Amino acid sequence: RRVHGEEEAEEITLNSDKITEIIDESMKTTLNSVTWNSKKVDQWTSNIIEHCLKRLAEMKKPFKYIVTAIVMQKTGAGLHSSFTAFWDNSADGFCSVPYENDTIHCITTVYGLKLD
Repeated sequence: RRVHGEEEAEEITLNSDKITEIIDESMKTTLNSVTWNSKKVDQWTSNIIEHCLKRLAEMKKPFKYIVTAIVMQKTGAGLHSSFTAFWDNSADGFCSVPYENDTIHCITTVYGLKLD
């Protein structure tokens, strides 16, 4: 907490531990008991993203969130992903969590942009 004269102002930061937990729960809930099926990928990614956004909104923090999910068949092929951002490193941030089962790789990322 920062103290300004008589007032206390709570510092608001991105809670990466809680967000990692939300992402992990979303992927496991959606993908733990499934095997690769290309016809179901759109639904799986939608479920993961919607679950993450719902849980992030429940935190009631002053952030805009962007959620991405990559789901691919586990074949031994490589995947490289990168991003760049022009943002406030002291307030904005991201969490990226990988997941895999016997037939699926998934990477879900949450970007949090603090509202002014």
